[in-house]
This record gives sequence, C-alpha cells and structure tokens, in this order.
Amino acid sequence: MQTRHTDEPRTSSRPEILKQLSESKKYDLAIIGGGATGLGVALDAAARGLSVVLLESDDFAKGTSSRSTKLVHGGVRYLAQGNVPLVYEAVHERATILHNAPHIAQPLAFVMPCYKFWELPFFGAGLVLYDLLAGKRSLGRTRFLSKARTRERLTNVHPENLKGGVQYWDGQFDDARLALALARTAAQHGALLVNYCRVTEIVHTQQRVSGLIAQDLETKQEFRIQAACV
Repeated sequence: MQTRHTDEPRTSSRPEILKQLSESKKYDLAIIGGGATGLGVALDAAARGLSVVLLESDDFAKGTSSRSTKLVHGGVRYLAQGNVPLVYEAVHERATILHNAPHIAQPLAFVMPCYKFWELPFFGAGLVLYDLLAGKRSLGRTRFLSKARTRERLTNVHPENLKGGVQYWDGQFDDARLALALARTAAQHGALLVNYCRVTEIVHTQQRVSGLIAQDLETKQEFRIQAACV
C-alpha cells in the first residue's frame, strides 16, 4: 500500500470530518484516545499506508499526556532498578525526538546536590553509566561539581552539609505542541482524527471485535465504524 502523504495537513471543517466519519467504510485501524500513545500509533500506522481513524472524547492530549513531567528523559530511575535495556532504548528515543523536533524539544542540564560523601561517587557513577548507554547520542558529559559550583548553579540550594553536586543532561519538551504535531503529521498521511467524539460501545461480530459505535458530543450524532483492528 502507498502512503497518502501531502505537504500540508488536510484542512477540513468539523461538518466535513463528521461526514467522512459517517461514510460506509472499513478502516484498517480504529484508535480510541488521542493522547501521546494514540496519536503516535495513528501516525505510525498511517505512515505505513494503513487507513486510520482516531477518536478522542475531549481535547487531544487532555489526560495523562498533558500532565507529564515535560521531560524527554532516558529513564535514569530505571537504571537504579537495574533495567538497563529499557534505559538504553529510552536514551536513543530521546535523541530521536530532539533531532526530529528541535522546535519543541531541547537539552536541559540538571544538578543533583549531594549531602553525604558517598552520594557523589554513587550518583556520579550511575550518571556516567547513563551517558555511556547513550553513546554518541549523549546530550552532554556528566560532571562533578564542587560545593561552591553547586551553589552557583542552584542558587536556592540548602547549603548546610552540602558536599557538592553532579550535573547531568536530559531533555525538555512541550507536550501539548508535540501532541498536535503528531496529530497534524498523521493527518498529512491520511489519518482521520476526530475529537469530542466519544466511543460508547465496542462492536463484535461472531465474537470478534469488528468496530465501534461513537457519538459526537456536539451534535449527538452517532457513528458506527467498521475496523479490522481496534
């Protein structure tokens, strides 16, 4: 199948979008939820040439995706849990986002203050390993900071018993803008995305999921959508 890609996102009024939704058509994939995951799946599928419809009951990225830490991180806490493969995957995905969307994501330095002598080598060693897992995609070298340098970098840090700090790098991004960029790009590839349209029922045919029923929250119009996969 060929990818349906244009230089600009499809611009349609809401009545036109709902008209397309009411047409008798079987989609390859119907997605419930327009958060980061749903929009990412829609883009991936549409870019592979699949016919895609995505339904969101509220604003895109209204839920969990709008309440993120705003960080594009490699999961440094998972390193402490010993989940090295997950961290390796995450730091490389982090680099992909920073490369593909520099207008939305950028590197950000963090300083971890240390108040016990063992914390400097302990956290430092872990964060150096964090850098090594990123390889050439590392955002910056981990550095050990003196007490004075730590106070200079963190002006409101509690100074009593401060031994120094460790600086490392991760990424920061605008989650709402990234979600809309995913939605626009999915639409460029032919996906049909509709928000304020709530899924009310999953349809089964011969005990297999065959589609869904949705209702537009503005017009109260109902739609029966056929899909090979939901």
